[in-house]
Amino acid sequence: MKLTFICDCGNQVGFFGTGMLDEQRREIIEPEDDDRLQVMMGDTGMVLTCQFCKQAYRIDKYNPDVLF
Repeated sequence: MKLTFICDCGNQVGFFGTGMLDEQRREIIEPEDDDRLQVMMGDTGMVLTCQFCKQAYRIDKYNPDVLF
């Protein structure tokens, strides 16, 4: 497991490496269970939505602490 998402409700989703690399040689990761977490990419960033409690979390694309 490369990354873990934990919602306030307790829902946990692990992200695993696929072994595939993009053009910049970054490993591509995917959630272990698509039914528990919705991942949406947009122009302004990424939104993770817990499918249990429907709480949404936004990662801002322009946040200097997070690089896409």
